[in-house]
Amino acid sequence: MSLKLHLGTAISMYRIVLLLLLELSLTSCNLTIPLNLDISIPCLPDNAPVLGDSKFTWTFTPAQTHAQHLLPSQGNILHLTNLNANNEGEYRCVQEGWKGEDRVRLERKFTIHVAEPLPFREWKVIKAQAENDVILPCQVPNSLPFGPNKTTPVVWKREISGKWVQLKPKDKDEHRIVWHIRPEEQDWSIEILKAEEKDAGMYQCIPHNSTETLLMELEIEAPPLPRCYNQTGPWESCVDPENRSWRSILRESLVHFSTTVYSHLKGSKPTKNLIFSPISIATVLSNLLLGSRAETRTQLENALKIPNDYSCVHSEMKRLKELTKETLGMASTIYYAPDQTLGEAFINQSLEFYDSVPQNLTSDSDLNAKLINKWVEEKTHGKITHLVDEVDPSTMFVLVNAVYFNSKWKMVFESMNKKANFTKFSDEVENVPCLFSSKYKLAINYIQNLQAQVGRFPLTDKNSLYILLPSSTSEESFTLMESKINFDTISEMVYEMSKIALQTAEVTLPKIKLAVTTPLERLLTSLGLSDLFDDPNLCGMTTEQSPISDARHRAFLSLTEKGVEAAAATSISLSRSFPVFTALQPFILIVWNDEIGAPLFMGRIVDPNSSQ
Repeated sequence: MSLKLHLGTAISMYRIVLLLLLELSLTSCNLTIPLNLDISIPCLPDNAPVLGDSKFTWTFTPAQTHAQHLLPSQGNILHLTNLNANNEGEYRCVQEGWKGEDRVRLERKFTIHVAEPLPFREWKVIKAQAENDVILPCQVPNSLPFGPNKTTPVVWKREISGKWVQLKPKDKDEHRIVWHIRPEEQDWSIEILKAEEKDAGMYQCIPHNSTETLLMELEIEAPPLPRCYNQTGPWESCVDPENRSWRSILRESLVHFSTTVYSHLKGSKPTKNLIFSPISIATVLSNLLLGSRAETRTQLENALKIPNDYSCVHSEMKRLKELTKETLGMASTIYYAPDQTLGEAFINQSLEFYDSVPQNLTSDSDLNAKLINKWVEEKTHGKITHLVDEVDPSTMFVLVNAVYFNSKWKMVFESMNKKANFTKFSDEVENVPCLFSSKYKLAINYIQNLQAQVGRFPLTDKNSLYILLPSSTSEESFTLMESKINFDTISEMVYEMSKIALQTAEVTLPKIKLAVTTPLERLLTSLGLSDLFDDPNLCGMTTEQSPISDARHRAFLSLTEKGVEAAAATSISLSRSFPVFTALQPFILIVWNDEIGAPLFMGRIVDPNSSQ
């Protein structure tokens, strides 16, 4: 609430309970009390003689009529509420009792004047969260260390049901409202321990030696919900799972994701061989998506290029795996620290959709590395035997993915032992082993939007190998071609090449056998997945804050007389000439699955003899 609004209601709320602890003489005292105050006045000061069997009598003589009235029995303290002009006048207190054997009568008079309310010197809005301690500040310049009777020189009050009620802070921690004073700094603050929502409201600090008071409004916010409140349930069911539009959405998303990953991995210059499997990376991220919630889920959906709240992504990924099972073995898993607990729903759905069983790490770093490497070796049929060197003891999660691909040529190469010169960007010529056929049937076409000569090699099990050759052997031509790879140009290339009839051509391809390890941290960050390494919301997987500590991808590719063999992530290369197609210069390769309509492997070959 704004200060302006409170100014309009300050007068009506100004009901102050004030206990006057004054060292009064036994004669008379003049008091000026603000309008609308509630006050409590002691009959006699603390240093008055102590009388036995005391009796107190109070009388009041109004200033307007001067007619004395006997007040109802009040005892030692006179309580007056909501003071106004009718309360102005003289109050007389008489105490009668015994002091030893003597009968003693003590008397004191008070003259009360009612004035306008105290103006407030300062207005503060203090915000606190429930269950936290909160300090209400009150600094009083030029205040004495302690007031009369060794009390603090201020009085604290809070508004309750339209009236101001005095607070009685304590000095001990067992009380919820305690003093938080620093007399040497003239600070007379109070502290509310473990604030509750009912503590919200108006408070004021009134100095005894000031004509001004300090007002403050305390706002209490509800305590934060648990980190994973209402977010630990399973992934929602796919609506109408037989709807073919879900498959089309995933197909387009995979192509878009593949070309985006390529654009991030290619770098500024094509200096090294590149091999990766976009389908493998997409699969492990989809498995992670299964356990993500809120902003982390949105980031993963955006990175994977799927629509937000696309509930059928996991069932369609399962269908995709079934469609490619003849030539593509996909496996993904998550290793997690022993002190982490995975949600039952996540474990069950990981098994249902991805055949993924999360596995525990041990407390032994070397043993963890052996466990992961053994798993990878098994899933890649021995093509990749080493993925990680060590697993840091502080690791909470490790994402691992493995892909094994094996597809044969639909025609036989005539010569397996031929060698030919491969021209690199530096115009350096290197003699490399080649595959050769004088009568190989393939589709060849020039794709203008890629500025590339493209050859499509049919493989078994509805797979195809695309080789993209730039218009010249220069690095500039290759970089230009590479920069044009995106969702639209690759989709157009596949469509155009599907309409081209196979023709007989002389084909020369370099033999390839290489493996490339790609750390994924930079890629994932580039894809907008910074949450994964900072503060991911993986509440569907675990209620703990568990940033990913390691993510990597190792790809193996083999291009031999038997066909195309790849593991973990893959790229291939071939290229050029019409009707002669010769891949004896740097080229881009794409292994495409016609059944799902998306790349399985992508990469580039700039040096066929390099194994890394």
